[in-house]
Amino acid sequence: MDLPYVVSFGKHGMLAILLRAQWLKADRSGQPLLLPPAVRALDRLRAVFTKQEQITPGFILSLREAMGLTQEQFGRKLGVAKMTVSRWESDRMRPSASMAAAIGALQAQAQRHGVKIDGERHRKGAA
Repeated sequence: MDLPYVVSFGKHGMLAILLRAQWLKADRSGQPLLLPPAVRALDRLRAVFTKQEQITPGFILSLREAMGLTQEQFGRKLGVAKMTVSRWESDRMRPSASMAAAIGALQAQAQRHGVKIDGERHRKGAA
């Protein structure tokens, strides 16, 4: 059975969603346990709707996936190479202040245009 779930965004509000039954399993006490697809879906929502103090590798990955973009497409929107996005996501490099601002602008764009919360991990070639 699908599970109604409320995601809190701190002072910025909350969002009610329905988590798919296949994203859940019961723990020993019978309470719902979130499987990786549910966690990815919630991470994508947080990446889009939560104000970020610091741009982290997980935030960049979650935002890119929420927007349904490959590393190459995300990089193109920012004017950087796919390898740069890969280095940001693997924490081998940090975005400059100007790139952090550009990533914030993409976050605002995602807020206006919606997000992909299917919970699936997207691979090369998937948009």
